[in-house]
Amino acid sequence: MTSTNPDKIIFNHSDTPTSRRLLIRNPTSSVFILKIVPTNDSVISVDARNIMLKPRNFVPVNIVVKTTSIPLFEYESHAVNIYARPYSTAHHKSIQEWIADSGTENLKQRVQSLTIKVSKEYSARDTVIDLPGAAQAVEPTVWAQNSRPDCPLDKDTITAVLFDADCVTAQVIDPADTRFTPTATNCGAIAGWAMATAAEWLQLPVAIGAN
Repeated sequence: MTSTNPDKIIFNHSDTPTSRRLLIRNPTSSVFILKIVPTNDSVISVDARNIMLKPRNFVPVNIVVKTTSIPLFEYESHAVNIYARPYSTAHHKSIQEWIADSGTENLKQRVQSLTIKVSKEYSARDTVIDLPGAAQAVEPTVWAQNSRPDCPLDKDTITAVLFDADCVTAQVIDPADTRFTPTATNCGAIAGWAMATAAEWLQLPVAIGAN
């Protein structure tokens, strides 16, 4: 998915920490779990890192940057990464672990990476990010079985008919494939035979045709 969200936030150089507001909007019908991860905690601070964002809602996040702590040649070296995952009961445990463990994020979950740019340019107070951005809006469900109490997704599924349910079982041939027991309905004139040898069995179509 192509993201049309902005890719940077401009902070004017100041002797005191500078604050800007990030507005994250969820225009979809899905619930998203957000992780906001700065690349340098000593320079960038955010007032909320883990957020549940409901459908058709938004949340403000304040970002504070100590511009005096950023060297001249690193004015565009830091960023704030926004990650999101769609929430469902099937992924509840997985999302709990994802929230608790840092470094478990991946590119498929990244909504946008906002570069922190220190400059004298005009700096807007608010930056708007729309979900899902560049992140995937759906996730696969692994082992969705009725036998799992934490994942009863297919409890209302009707079991399909067995593939060979309407097949008629053929005449039984012994394990060595050397003996064949004909039946009265299938063997016509030779129905009285109790058993035939392999060589005789090969001649059955001729015997039946002759009858």
